[in-house]
Amino acid sequence: MSLKDISGHWAKSAIEAGVAAGYISGYSDQSFKPNAKINRAEFISMLGRALQMNETTISLTFTDSKNIPSWATSYISQAVEAEIISGYTDGTFRADKQLNRSEITTWMVRAAKLKVNTKAPLSFSDKNSIPTWAVPYVATAVEEGLVTGVSQNRFAPELMVTRAEAAAFISKLLKVTN
Repeated sequence: MSLKDISGHWAKSAIEAGVAAGYISGYSDQSFKPNAKINRAEFISMLGRALQMNETTISLTFTDSKNIPSWATSYISQAVEAEIISGYTDGTFRADKQLNRSEITTWMVRAAKLKVNTKAPLSFSDKNSIPTWAVPYVATAVEEGLVTGVSQNRFAPELMVTRAEAAAFISKLLKVTN
């Protein structure tokens, strides 16, 4: 599949690699929408295909499971079983919630099965704005080369991730795990 809206995009090679490997697909109009924000269900589906996760028989117990799109249910179940993701403390998953850099980084570290380094230092200028639960994952991801900061030595933990960034994150994950 040739995507009509990635020509000249900074993530073109990561997107094309994902298309070639079968874990990235575009929309029916042959677009990818690289700058659109990605939600939790879309990313976990992309990640599940990239990691060729095994089918699972566990059923989802999130209080909002009925709101999870059918195309994402299997991948979300697999990611729960693999301990990559969990829901929120209120029991929800929030499949359509946009994904931020803290969340995606945590999921990437778990997906790579990396040992979390609770002592790893962070040098980002905005390190104090990274949620406490995410700090060891971010530090580990930086140490392992899974993530880098954004401009001006910031991590930007609350910045919402685009579809292109998700493709680049998964491309890096596959390099680290293979």
